[in-house]
Amino acid sequence: MDPRSPFSSPSPEEPSTSPPASPANSGDTASTPSASAPSQENHLARQALIAHLRHELTTPINAIIEYSEILLQDAKSQEAAEFIEDLERVHQAGENLNQLVRQILQRSESEEYPLDESVRRTLKHDLRTPLNHILGYSEMLIEDAEENGWEEWLGDLQRIHESGRQMLNRLDEILNFGSAEPQKSPKSSDPDLAESLLSLDFAEEFKQPLPQGEAGKILIVDDNPTNRDLAQRRLESQGHSVSVAENGQTALEILRIQPFDVVLLDVMMPILNGFEVLRQMKADENLRHIPVIMISAFDEMDSVVQCILMGAEDYLTKPFNPTLLKARIDASLEKKRLRDREQLYLQQIEWERKRSNELLKVILPDEIVEELKARDAVQPRRLEQVAVLFADIVGFTNYCDKHPPEQVVADLQQLIVLWEEIALEHEVEKIKTIGDAFMAACGLLKPMENPVENCVRCGQDMIRAARSLPTAWRVRVGIHCGPVVAGVLGRKKYLYDLWGDTVNTASRMESHGSPGAVTLSGEAFASISSFAEGVSIGSVRVKGKGDMQLVRFKKFL
Repeated sequence: MDPRSPFSSPSPEEPSTSPPASPANSGDTASTPSASAPSQENHLARQALIAHLRHELTTPINAIIEYSEILLQDAKSQEAAEFIEDLERVHQAGENLNQLVRQILQRSESEEYPLDESVRRTLKHDLRTPLNHILGYSEMLIEDAEENGWEEWLGDLQRIHESGRQMLNRLDEILNFGSAEPQKSPKSSDPDLAESLLSLDFAEEFKQPLPQGEAGKILIVDDNPTNRDLAQRRLESQGHSVSVAENGQTALEILRIQPFDVVLLDVMMPILNGFEVLRQMKADENLRHIPVIMISAFDEMDSVVQCILMGAEDYLTKPFNPTLLKARIDASLEKKRLRDREQLYLQQIEWERKRSNELLKVILPDEIVEELKARDAVQPRRLEQVAVLFADIVGFTNYCDKHPPEQVVADLQQLIVLWEEIALEHEVEKIKTIGDAFMAACGLLKPMENPVENCVRCGQDMIRAARSLPTAWRVRVGIHCGPVVAGVLGRKKYLYDLWGDTVNTASRMESHGSPGAVTLSGEAFASISSFAEGVSIGSVRVKGKGDMQLVRFKKFL
């Protein structure tokens, strides 16, 4: 280490400047008690205050480092190059400050090499350097954030600046802990106070009442009635609902009929010990999620490790500290609530997934939905023998002009729902609605013996259903059979559709048909002519097709 560093130690080769011990003094046993008592008291106070200081300084330093890391990530993700360089300076200054403070505290724990006044001045300068960087750059960043409208960063920048201010205000207090005679308040000479301060490094927050969390339902399992009573009273005073069991077998019986948030489980019990109860709980799908805190008079590491490996949440030795018990219970309850919330979210996700599938199947055929889920795409297909049906309401435009929109939509919805049910009954797949027109197909996704027959029967029922409604709509139905191309279009709004001459021809059959009748192309009727009767409409000029033979369906034989 650099000999000029304030943290360097005297070299072993350097002669000691301490006066040699006096034989008289070394043998003067009468003076030892009076000399050692204040020394022990000062040592205890010193260590306690160092522990307290370490605790107090961790928060602002960590705040500076962690907030700057968060801001750096945000700045890089948003490509805010003008902020990154200064944020990196703040972060590095925080790391430097953290290292310096740790060195001072480590040095302060040893009373062998006290920090004299010159060393403290050097350290004060060294500590001010990163602090000035933190304060200066954070102030500039706050101004830049305000000017550039980065309001979401202001809070974190202000926290960094405030943490730096706290450190600067306590600079002298930090350095006084490195002195040979640390400044003491009048109360610091009290040995009992000093002893209690030693625990501040890990339990200062417990000096004040812990924030009251939500109450939980807790089961205490212990064969000792006094232990059960004490634990029950402590937990009930904290607002928890508590049940008790005197042995493991009773505990399992209670757990299987009542829900609990936490189980406080003794290890050594008759009938069924804590290890076996824990094993059975973790093997039970309904109980394994309940946090278990093991309690025992034994503190052997083997027992602790065994419980944790078996799935226990925590381990406490008896008699346990009430504050520690409360902290462990609160932590276990929070984990239980987080897990319950996670399970609820998973249930909601599953429900939404099912609902999404249902909605998807409303838009797309079932087979297409499964393919889309499996491959995130649907392979386009050319299908050779598909019957395509079009149904259209006669005079629907005139109906819309004479009725309010609410009635128009309600009446049309009633009809379309009936048509969907009819199509499903006849194994005809609805493709889409186009205004008041209904398009469907058969033989599309699974082979059918005679898809034209299915479409004709479907069309007849659709005409009858429209007549049965209060609107008494008249409907034209047209059918043609042939090859089609099928596929899915869209990403945000999927549509399974058909293309090709067969689709266009089926639409022309509907438009050339008569109200209340099913009209087929001559090709389509040929596939059912052996068991059906029709009336020839004759040769009709069809747009895009020329002259075609059309047949009006009459009946099945």
